[in-house]
Formats: sequence, structure tokens, C-alpha cells
Amino acid sequence: MIMHKRLNLFTALLALLVSFTMTTAAQAALRLPKLFSDGMVMQRNAEIPIWGWAEAGQSVTLTLQPADSKGKGKKVYHTAVADNIGKWMLKLPAMRPQGPLVLEVKCGEEVLTVSDIWVGDVWLCSGQSNIDTNIERVYPQYPREINNDSTDRVRLFKVENEAVLEGPRSDVRSSGWKTLSKKNAWKFSALGYFLGKQMQAKTGVVQGVIQCSWGGTPIESWIPRDSVQRFDASKAREAVYYTDSKLRQAALEANRQAGNRWNALLNETDPGVRGNWTAANYDDSKWQKVQQDKLPVRAPFNGSFWMRQHIHIDAAHAGQEALLLLGTLIDADFSYVNGKLVGQTGYQYPPRRYTIPQGLLHEGDNVITIRFVNRGMAPKFVQGKPYLIRWADNTTLPLDTEWLVHEGASMPNQPSMPTGFQNMAAAAYNGMLLPLAPYAVAGMVWYQGESNTDRPVIYEAELHSLMNDWRQQFQQSEMPFVVVQLANYMEPSTAPQETGWARLRESQRRAAVSDPRAELAVAIDLGEANDIHPLRKSELAERVGLAFDKLVFGKRVLLSPQPLSAQSVDKNMVVITFDQPVTASQGFEIAEEGGPFHNVNCTAKGNQVTLYGQGNRVRYAWKNNPIEADCRAKDSRLPATPFEIEITK
Repeated sequence: MIMHKRLNLFTALLALLVSFTMTTAAQAALRLPKLFSDGMVMQRNAEIPIWGWAEAGQSVTLTLQPADSKGKGKKVYHTAVADNIGKWMLKLPAMRPQGPLVLEVKCGEEVLTVSDIWVGDVWLCSGQSNIDTNIERVYPQYPREINNDSTDRVRLFKVENEAVLEGPRSDVRSSGWKTLSKKNAWKFSALGYFLGKQMQAKTGVVQGVIQCSWGGTPIESWIPRDSVQRFDASKAREAVYYTDSKLRQAALEANRQAGNRWNALLNETDPGVRGNWTAANYDDSKWQKVQQDKLPVRAPFNGSFWMRQHIHIDAAHAGQEALLLLGTLIDADFSYVNGKLVGQTGYQYPPRRYTIPQGLLHEGDNVITIRFVNRGMAPKFVQGKPYLIRWADNTTLPLDTEWLVHEGASMPNQPSMPTGFQNMAAAAYNGMLLPLAPYAVAGMVWYQGESNTDRPVIYEAELHSLMNDWRQQFQQSEMPFVVVQLANYMEPSTAPQETGWARLRESQRRAAVSDPRAELAVAIDLGEANDIHPLRKSELAERVGLAFDKLVFGKRVLLSPQPLSAQSVDKNMVVITFDQPVTASQGFEIAEEGGPFHNVNCTAKGNQVTLYGQGNRVRYAWKNNPIEADCRAKDSRLPATPFEIEITK
């Protein structure tokens, strides 16, 4: 009898445990994507899809109400039923700008609540590293503005990087929506940050900006694999191979081990590490003296290279915290002051801004030591960047251009994979873009192309494919796109060039011009010869915003001048007609049938530019960095787009 009672008790407890486990599992099944979280912004004047997951076959009901309604005036929308994989979706009707609102999602006894919701405008910014370029990077360009920024009228949502080859993820990785502030925006897209602020000032409604980008990724990473198959079958096949998770893991592990061993051998064989070349009292009197723009190293170089410079610190600044600016270095660096590591960077693009802690600098002689670690590229100081020490009182000490140098360890090429998984067909599309769809947005910004300049001709078709597919995925057939054209970059040139950068700009232009719901944001005057990531992102955001004024809000605005035609009117004259009045004096080239392009003189009047030459094709600003090209809109002073068009008789 006692045993029987114990069995009954055990059975009851087991049933209770099973019931509790099943209830907990059912509760855990109700969830929302990261996009639907506190602080979110919904798109005004458009149907708003809301989706999530629950137990298959379960009913889900949404309730939306003002935050201060105290339960009165609730709006209950129709109930959705989770499908056989547990996904459900509802569409809220279009709403005017308002907020804050509270969203409740109910399934059975469980309720999820999302607070501080606003209805306004949402912009999605995507592409590669010039979308990634964050507020930290551009801060020296706009310190006063960024220091004083803080508003809950602009909300930021950053999608974290995730490459997926097998198929689309159900959700993105993100820390959710954040209000705009210096702290929250420090690692957020500078272009997106300025766009949100500027559009909020124009419209007066809350703005949401979604950053979905990954530095270095080609366009093929952002479109479906079957689309990539049409343009580059080898890239599509590569992605198929690496859908095998065991192959991916093996490649990653092999690369990790090879990299770790390469670094270990470098440190073991580097005489600078063994000889403590970072020490303030190290005797560097026999080191070679060179100018920083004439380092005695040529590519390909693998290994370490050391540089030292002695600086004198006066009594007034001794012991104070300071900022060491080492411009931009190629490639990786470990930087020391008086033997203490003050900063390190693993690749060439980020600016070196290292804090020298209080008490490290002393009166008299001090030593800066830089250990370059390079993999294939020669050590280099990028010219035109700041190389100095700055104190809190804005006193600066420029560094000398002469350095003491000594080679460290010479190494073989570091074994590595030929490409990262994020660069393979559909990797970012699956892992970052598709999980956002079909979130309602006002428009898309696409700033990408630097990684496709080696195959620029097919880019036009690829960009058309991207815009059409994204519109389909987001269920917005009229989705506006603003395509940011590549900025000027590399050594300036006045002579005609055959260049992938110029050709890709033309593909971007042609794709935007031929799409009635796309516009081009021209940046040919906002670039920097020595930086692939130009800092003037606020000015660029203004041009993107102008394009959205036209596309989204129907304003009558003129953007950068576009060529309409080029016609031969005389045996030695060609007239280019633009869509608006322009000014111009140089930057145009003409080519005879099958011949090379050559520069020609020009004059401008009204919306026409007359070229003094003859041929069958004309192009403008067709160089990596066409600093002499000066065609601009007469009224707005916006730069004309680079282009190439045929000359008609």
C-alpha cells in the first residue's frame, strides 16, 4: 500500500512536471523578431507587416494603443494563425505619425509587450564599408555637432554581421533600437546617423534608421544565389561548396591554426621583441634615418618593421594625458610610448588615435616606437593624414617626418583562405537582409561597389537584380532606392584613364537612371585621395536626403546634373545637353571610332556644354580621382555625375 501511494505521488509529480515543461515550451514559442522591440519606429502612411513565431496552429492577436491610454480605446486587429512551421504575420493599416504606442501580442495566456513605439519614417542603409564608416571615424570632422547630439526623435537599429550560406536566417543579431546620442551612435553608420537627423529636421516626425552593411562585401553577397549564378557561375558554385558546415569548420580551423602559428613564429624570430626595442632607454643610435615617405621596404613584404622617434616634452605638458595621432598606417601596427603599448590596429584603414595615459610622458626626451606587422604590403605612412600629439588644451606637437628604422623579422606569406565567407554569394543576403523583410520602410540607401571595381561591367545588371529582388522581398513594388555613386579616390589625374572605378560609377549611374524609382547621389567631389572612406558623410547625407525628397515626398528638386544627349553639330563641335543649367570648363574627353580618349576644351551656356572636338563617344570625370572635373549645377552647385555616352550626328 505504501509503495502504491508512493507510485501515485511520483506519477502525479511527473505529470505536473510534464505539464509545467509543456507550458513553458509553449510560452517560449511565442516570440518577435529583434526589429519589434522597445523604441521601434513604424513606417507612416503604409501597411505595416508584423510577424513572429508561436506554436504551429496557435492563434495570435495584436493590440495597439497609445502609451497613456490606460487600457481605454484599444484597437484590436484580426487574429493570425501560426503556420505549420510556427510563423505568423499580420498587417496593420496605414497610420499617421504618432507615438508613443504600446503593442501587445497575445497567444493563449502569454502576452509580449513592446513599448515606446513611434510611427514616422524608416530608412534602411546597406552596402559595404562606407556605410559601415561610423561616428567614431568621422568625429574629428564634426566634433561640436556630435558632442551636442542627443534626441529620442531619431532611433537607430544596427544589424550585426552574420554570414549564412545554407539559407535565410529567421532573425538578425542586434541589440535593438537605440535613441540617437553620441554614445549610441559611436559605432553606428555616420551616413545613417546624419540622414536620420536631417530628415527629422525636414519632416518633424520620428525617424528610424536601420544599418545593414558589412565592410568589404561585394554585391554578390547581397543578392540570391540563383541571381549570382546568372552573372558569375563560379561564385555561385563556391558558395554551394561551403554550405557544407564541416568543410567551413575545417577551413576556419585550418586558417586559425596557420594564423596563430604564423604570429607565434613572427614573435619568436623578431629581434625587436627579443631585444626590447620598445624601451625608452634602448640604444637606437645605429638605426638608419629615413623620411617617412621613403621607407626602404618594397612590396611584397611579410613580417615586422620597426620605427622610433624621439620627442621633447616641455614641463607644462609633462605627465598630462594626450592623444597620439598616427594618421593611417599600412598595415597593422603596435604603437608604444616610452615602452608602454598605447594602441594597436589590425589592418590599414582605421585612423590611429591612441590615448597616452596620464603620467607616461615626462619632461625632456621621450620615445615613440611603432612596430609594423605586414602581410604582403610594404609598411607605409599614408600621406596627408595628421601625425602629432594633442593635449586637452589643444596644444599640438607635430611629429618629425624623419624616423629611425630597423627591419624586424622576415616571414613567408601567411596561409589564409582566398576569401571570407561573408563575401560569398548570398551570404549577407541570407544572414542580414532577408530576416528584415518585409519590414515597412520609406526607402533604401545602397552604398557599395568598391569591392566590384575589378568586374564593373556586369554591375549594372547585378544592381538591377538587387533592387528588384529587395522590392519583392519587402513587398513594396515601388520601393525607392538611392544609389550612392563611388567617390573620388587614389592619386589625382588629368590624363585619360581606363579604370574600373570610373566604369563602375557608370554602371551605378545607368542602373539608377533606368529605374523610375531610383536616384543617384553623386559623391565625386566628396572623396579623399588617401582614404577609401572619406569623412564628409554629413554632406553626402544631404544629397541622399534630397533624392528622397524627390522619390518619397514628391518635391520638385533638381539633383546632380545628368546628361540627356551628346550631338555633333559641326565638324569640330559636340553639344552635350543636361537636365538643368550647368557651369563647366574642363573634365571632358572625346574618342574617335576605335581610338583612345583625349581631353577637349569646353564652354557652358544654359543647360548645354559645347566640346571642341569630334568623335563618336564622350565621357566626363572618367578617372579614379578627377580633381579637374568642374561641371556643376548652376543653381545648387551639386556636381554633375561622371558619365560616358554616344555622340549622335
